[in-house]
Amino acid sequence: MYPDRFRLPQVTEHVLTWLERRRPGFGEWDGEVEAQLRAESRLALADVAGRFAEVAEDPGYWARLERSVYTVALPRYFQLAREHHALQRRKYGVWRGGDLLSRVAYTGAGIAAAVVVAVTAVPDWIEPLPFALILFGPFLPDMQESFYERRYRRQLETLVRDMGVEQQQLEAYRPLDESVPPALERLSEPESPVRSGESSSKEKV
Repeated sequence: MYPDRFRLPQVTEHVLTWLERRRPGFGEWDGEVEAQLRAESRLALADVAGRFAEVAEDPGYWARLERSVYTVALPRYFQLAREHHALQRRKYGVWRGGDLLSRVAYTGAGIAAAVVVAVTAVPDWIEPLPFALILFGPFLPDMQESFYERRYRRQLETLVRDMGVEQQQLEAYRPLDESVPPALERLSEPESPVRSGESSSKEKV
């Protein structure tokens, strides 16, 4: 019906990207944060609406698209963002926030474990574990943070994909009192017998 950039999945992705650039700058999550993010979502939609108006005049479609963003996409986003925002504020639950001392402690624990393994009889499968802790201990905070960030990105990508189902409903349902845009009307209008006859006569000539 319209280019992909004016369909729900892509518009939702644009809005979420817009919000994600601003969300980390807020403090503790509360009603005021959601209100500000909702205001930012209106700016993001207005940005796309301006470009949509340049290629089509279909206020009914755009109103229904915006309604889907506000009633379907944003509530799901707020739920995901609220949880991830709290994790970020807690430094992802990393011990001591992943500072230098914690990284040294992880490495020291690996060295101590390696000494214990060396002087005691332990199963063979345990022997590599201390060396793995020595090797990866300094990076454990980064690995934990990366895990939560990747999980959050996958959740947002799933949300964007799910909006494709909403797009199908958006295109399948058009209220009876909503006028069809002239451009769409011309595309869907069957050729009349008179015009068809005129075309045939012209071809014969």
